[in-house]
Amino acid sequence: MEGFSMNRRPSGSLLLSKAISGFLQYKAAEGLSPNTLRSYKHDLKLWLEYTTDTPINWLKAPKVRDFFVWLRTEYEPRRITGDRRALSAKTVRNIYITLSAFFTWAVRELAVPNLMKDIPAPKFEEAPVEPFTKEQIEALLKASESCKEAQTTDRRKFTMRRATARRDQAIILTLLDTGLRASELSALKVGNVDLKSGKVLVKHGRAGGAKGGKGRSLAHHRLITYHGTASSGCKKPTRTLRTSLFSP
Repeated sequence: MEGFSMNRRPSGSLLLSKAISGFLQYKAAEGLSPNTLRSYKHDLKLWLEYTTDTPINWLKAPKVRDFFVWLRTEYEPRRITGDRRALSAKTVRNIYITLSAFFTWAVRELAVPNLMKDIPAPKFEEAPVEPFTKEQIEALLKASESCKEAQTTDRRKFTMRRATARRDQAIILTLLDTGLRASELSALKVGNVDLKSGKVLVKHGRAGGAKGGKGRSLAHHRLITYHGTASSGCKKPTRTLRTSLFSP
């Protein structure tokens, strides 16, 4: 979208709230996912809350630095769970990425300085991912089979097999065997799964809805092989994938 105009006010003197609305509208027109737009909106709402609704050309780099100090030291998250713990380093980094995207847009559309240019990205260390144990996997699969035991007064206790048991087991095993994200699994189509070759085709970018294709008009793809299938070529499979779960 070229030459985006929001009102008659000179671009630099546009109120921050109006600039944020313009940015979100621009990103929506680009075709970003609802989750990404929701994240942008949340982060920029924090930025607006901290700065108040001033003209965007009044903002200076020290204000941005102070904002990140505030996020780390004073801000109390308002989570629906009631958890008031401070933001994680990764969340602060994500907010930095949002502000960088916002000011990149503002430089081009509103002719204001890029306040993020000389502000280093917050550092964080990725927490190691602990794999599920064999016992945990077995417990997940078992839990997907039956409903909670029914407590009755005039008959024996009983459990009923869940109608979605096979589907849920297929979901669990697919996630475990491929390392797919939940959003990637949700976006899969029947034609993306090849049971003969043991591969799943995951489409990235706007067309596929998964991470990894931002800024590209054409989605790119990656192939994921099921671990443990006879056709995957794994010499030492971790376990056998129950392909029967995916069959009619």
